[in-house]
Amino acid sequence: MAVLLRSRDELPGVLAAFYALGARRNGWLWFGSLPGQAAHDRWMLIAAGLDVETLEARGQLTISELDLSVSPEAFVDPWVSRLEEALAAGHEALWFARFPIEPGSDAVTAVLPFERAWMDRFAGRRTVTLCPYIAEADAIARERSVAAAHTLIGEIRGSVIAAR
Repeated sequence: MAVLLRSRDELPGVLAAFYALGARRNGWLWFGSLPGQAAHDRWMLIAAGLDVETLEARGQLTISELDLSVSPEAFVDPWVSRLEEALAAGHEALWFARFPIEPGSDAVTAVLPFERAWMDRFAGRRTVTLCPYIAEADAIARERSVAAAHTLIGEIRGSVIAAR
């Protein structure tokens, strides 16, 4: 599912709500940060009201820096076994979100192959994936590459979402 936000200011609340719901549903929660940003992202989630310390202590939340220098397949494959381990440990599903893509950024082109590999590899598996994009709603509605990867577009509380 893609969430299309008007500004970076909306991100912490959306992520905290996403992970709080995942925690209530006994999900294994994982946030993917950009290199060098994991500590900042952890603080951001705490400031937004997510009980990061408790979730980490229970082994329910992982915040890690993503290595996007590898192929999309090499990035995705290790997480399949991690999901299987989490399910075997009693979690119901993986709840994954990553860093936001900023408007006008080349990151859309860079991240879409990883999103496609993720969706292909995790199709039919117990996963809930949130892909944040920051842009104006009209620009997002016209963004064909995002729409192609996330085919159903709707609106929740003023933020445009797209889900497959």
